[in-house]
Amino acid sequence: MSTLTLFCGPPGSGKTTLARRLEAEGSGIRLCTDDWQDEIGIPMADAAAHERLQQRLYRLAMDLLGRDVDVILEDGLWRREERERVFADARARGARIRWHILEVPPEELWRRLQERERRGDPGTATVGRAELEAILALFEPPAPEEMAAADEVTLHRPAQPPLP
Repeated sequence: MSTLTLFCGPPGSGKTTLARRLEAEGSGIRLCTDDWQDEIGIPMADAAAHERLQQRLYRLAMDLLGRDVDVILEDGLWRREERERVFADARARGARIRWHILEVPPEELWRRLQERERRGDPGTATVGRAELEAILALFEPPAPEEMAAADEVTLHRPAQPPLP
């Protein structure tokens, strides 16, 4: 039985870092639209090309699952309807679902995005403050019944500094 590893979190929440670690540990083939887009030279600002590539990689992920290959699908899955569709498609292929939910406060997201921009990490889109706010307005946190639909759920929260 194949396993689909999924993520839920906005930009800057740590999806790529975690997905790369899981891939290195042998948890599956990682598919990341941003990485592919960068690799083949499509500008990160080309939203239409990003969407087409994301749809193609999604079809590839579902094909691999159907062939009993473990997949790490590095999308943010911000909206409940997206998550329901992905869960249903994975289940239709007999796959297990491992779900990582990354809960990071908005100010920490913004700090991480600014740091990522300063480093100039390849394959990452620039996310401005207004765009982050728009994303957060669209974001639908997972409900308990959604979490119950996955075979395994891991909540990730940044470490909090100790109180004085």
